[in-house]
Amino acid sequence: MTAFPTLDPNAWPLRRRCDTIARLWAIQYAALQLTLLREQGEEPLTDFKYRILHMHHKAHFLDGVRKLGLSRDLPPAVVAARYHYLSNQVGGLGMEYVEESPRKVWIRYLAPQWGFPGAGLFAVPSRAARAVFAGWHAHNGLSLGAPRLGFVLTKIYQDGEPYDEGYFQEYDHDLAPDERIQYRPVTTSPDFDPARAPRLDPTEWPDERRHRASRNFARGYVEDGIRTCLEMFGVHATAALVGQALRGCAIQFYHELRDTFGITDTRACGLAQLLTHTAELAGEEPACEEAAPGRFVLTRAPRMFAAGDVASEVHRALFAFPAMCARLHGARVRVALTALRAEGAPHDVWVIEDVRDRLF
Repeated sequence: MTAFPTLDPNAWPLRRRCDTIARLWAIQYAALQLTLLREQGEEPLTDFKYRILHMHHKAHFLDGVRKLGLSRDLPPAVVAARYHYLSNQVGGLGMEYVEESPRKVWIRYLAPQWGFPGAGLFAVPSRAARAVFAGWHAHNGLSLGAPRLGFVLTKIYQDGEPYDEGYFQEYDHDLAPDERIQYRPVTTSPDFDPARAPRLDPTEWPDERRHRASRNFARGYVEDGIRTCLEMFGVHATAALVGQALRGCAIQFYHELRDTFGITDTRACGLAQLLTHTAELAGEEPACEEAAPGRFVLTRAPRMFAAGDVASEVHRALFAFPAMCARLHGARVRVALTALRAEGAPHDVWVIEDVRDRLF
């Protein structure tokens, strides 16, 4: 039998449900990057930023142009800028868009910075931040069949600016590779007029679709961030990096998550509730049973790497988050991973239980 009601899908508005789990995943993505910076340094983080954004460009740009309803008959600078403006808004980022002309279109990524929430922004070098634009924006012209389209980065947070900003520019000649991305700081830039900004078709993009897309946007960055680390470092080093990142994420986020769910029970029951509710928000169809007094068995179908396309060692590394949550919850509460779908089990199975003696 179910030990307690899982989080009722109808109890919270869909937006709150999606925003809560998206925030957790965004923090996990930031934690992965900052752990990489701490352990490996600026050069690997810069390489990481370029690789993951270029991966996303190849996987999502043209498909996203279609899904967002952008006509390929528009000037390429307009198509590229509208894509980033609309897609990042769907992902939960504050954005601005200014068409100076059909061949020069500005976009701004507003504070607070999504990829490095909180104080994490202070640690990221300017060079690593610029790699975002080199990895994606610089390649939009070639993908659109417009070799004269490039991107000019004009402002960036790490250089003391209030937002990341730049413009897509269509030139009078085909661009060489080093011309497709340029950094040209400016003192002033044009005003944003919300009334003139592009909008999603509300019929094609009702609120429900937008909220779910925002949730998936955040999960996709965690998944592709880990895939990028696998490409750079291999399985064992990536698993170690993921474990460190998610332990730190739990340290910083557990208390907020506990308060969000209103959990006050410091025994195994309270932790089982927290982990079950989190899995419910993630769409993992959890079931939690009290197998014995103070012993709970939680089964879930993980959404992270649901296709099972990464090594099971990485899936085990993801368990670092609930394991650290248990330590924060109480010194007499233990959680164990007893089955893993990535290793052939029907579900992931976590056992959460009270113990008599302190564990640490």
